[in-house]
Amino acid sequence: MSLPHVLLGLLAEESRTGYELERAIREDLDHVWRADFSQIYPALARLRRAGWVHLKVLGPRRGPRRNLYRVTAAGRRELRRWLVLPSSTRRKDEILAHLAFFDLLAPAERRAAMLAQERVLAEEARALRSAPAPSGFRALARRGAIEELEAARRWLHALGSEAPEASPAGALPPKKK
Repeated sequence: MSLPHVLLGLLAEESRTGYELERAIREDLDHVWRADFSQIYPALARLRRAGWVHLKVLGPRRGPRRNLYRVTAAGRRELRRWLVLPSSTRRKDEILAHLAFFDLLAPAERRAAMLAQERVLAEEARALRSAPAPSGFRALARRGAIEELEAARRWLHALGSEAPEASPAGALPPKKK
């Protein structure tokens, strides 16, 4: 997934400032996408250079200015192109990255780490269920996020009984107390 396309999608709904875009991502899309101001503003600059967004400076003659971004016709075409293409199956997954190196932990640490991750996933799913419900396809995206969290939680739980007990010779030294 691409941050520029997420921004185009939000701007296709309505013109927004960078602050409003960050808030919309945090409040509406946090379960599927995260971005900070340090990522949003460079992405907006790239969108502007590509001709996909237009910038209008708002605000007082004195004091901080506000930049209002709106999607252009070219930006709408790019967003449509992106929306109809299948998504890449290549992704970054921090949970699986952790798991890939669990051989470096002692068996007891490994089990504790899996249980802790399972609890985090359960809490994230609970938080999404209790958050105000979005509308339209954002509700479906949230439901998908909840189902992914629950599936990962069940999978980690099952792994707890399947995981090999022995650690390889290159295991990390035990954590000092």
